[in-house]
Amino acid sequence: MSRPTKIVIALAAVALIYPAATWYSGLRIQSVLDEQYADMKSHPSLKVSERSYERGLFSSTEKVSFEMAMPVAAVDGTLQAGEPLRLSMISQIKHGPLPGFKTVAAAMLDSELVLEGEAGAALRESLGGKAPLVARTVVQFDGGGHSAMSSPAFELELPDGTRQALRIGFSGFKADIDFSAGMRSYTMKGTADGLSMEDPNMQIALSGLVFDADQHRLFDDEAWLYVGKQRATVASMKAEAKEDGELGDASFLLERLSYDIDMPGRGEYLDIKALMGTEVLRVADVDYGPAHYDFSVKHLHGRTLMDLYRKLLEISSDPAQLAMQAEDPAALFAPLAGPAMTLLAHDPEFSIDRISFTSPHGTAALSAEVSLKGVQPDELSNPLMLIAKLRASADVSVPQGLILEFAGNQAEDPEEADFAAAQLQQQLAVLEAQGYLQRHGDQVKTSAAFAQGQLTVNGRPFNPLAMGGR
Repeated sequence: MSRPTKIVIALAAVALIYPAATWYSGLRIQSVLDEQYADMKSHPSLKVSERSYERGLFSSTEKVSFEMAMPVAAVDGTLQAGEPLRLSMISQIKHGPLPGFKTVAAAMLDSELVLEGEAGAALRESLGGKAPLVARTVVQFDGGGHSAMSSPAFELELPDGTRQALRIGFSGFKADIDFSAGMRSYTMKGTADGLSMEDPNMQIALSGLVFDADQHRLFDDEAWLYVGKQRATVASMKAEAKEDGELGDASFLLERLSYDIDMPGRGEYLDIKALMGTEVLRVADVDYGPAHYDFSVKHLHGRTLMDLYRKLLEISSDPAQLAMQAEDPAALFAPLAGPAMTLLAHDPEFSIDRISFTSPHGTAALSAEVSLKGVQPDELSNPLMLIAKLRASADVSVPQGLILEFAGNQAEDPEEADFAAAQLQQQLAVLEAQGYLQRHGDQVKTSAAFAQGQLTVNGRPFNPLAMGGR
């Protein structure tokens, strides 16, 4: 057999086999997407309202429409059910094994987001017909893959019917996501250069957002509970009141803001450790940075936490529940009581690891811990039993000058400010003499603990009736 004949036979074999391979790839990607949207049925507020899938031999087209409940604030300040947010994702799917002849994979999807309604029409006009979000996703034969997402820059004005328009400017963002089969784990990295919002009273600008995540599901059968790490940093965030607005000359500035979340999973439980900090925290003309807020929640029961999360989302999207809250705000907590009490029965621990900021008078710091251990199911409805098992402690260190400044700020004139400062000095001296606080230089320090129904301050039983006497 001659060489040209062998080449022709090989090409003919490929021509016969390739349609079968693309047909199989088309089945595979449809199966992957079916699994993805089956998982979405368990989300309490984001609903798949319609899905169409037109499968061909070499390519397919999918359109999925979503609805999300959107509560809105009424004139009296109560929450009410508004028009749901409606959006669609349209995907042009090229089947493997050589989708678009650009890579080797089960499929390649080019997707774009379509936002419906008045806001969607305004956004489309602002973008000149461009999609507000596009993504190219390459899906491997095992169901994992990579998605590159991006959003263009836009400016949008959203009137509210009272000439109090909200103006939004966005520089766009880019994100890359690597995911395993069924989105059981993923890593993500992304950036956004800037976001601005402006109404008649305030203008806010954010710049230099960078975010990343590395997470996996705690349970294979729970699509919405991920554990792992997340991090975001912001170069600057600035808010300023407008001269002709209702907020006076209020302003603040944050620079080099960071937000770190670590959520390790252990069996059926997870912990949450959050670290938030900013190098600059300027309120008006005073810089209180560096400032930190770090807290931890330990031993949260994962499935009960999701029950509580779902119940909260159900309430926020149920018009009847929202109407009840308008008449009785306490009605919000009744449906949450069951899962919340069950969560407490698993002995969670909450701690404020650090709250600190720097003032012109020195550094102020606070740390605290709260736990409920050994709570039995029949004790959950008995507040006295819960108080008996409550454990709490706190440590506080505050510059004396900051305390005096705060007291002076409440006065209407300098004479009243001096009187308030003198009274506060006297009160601090009494508390120090009673052993409830200590003064080291300009720092006022104290600690408190609550256990077995007893409150102690600086290691001494606390008697509020004795305050003011020696």
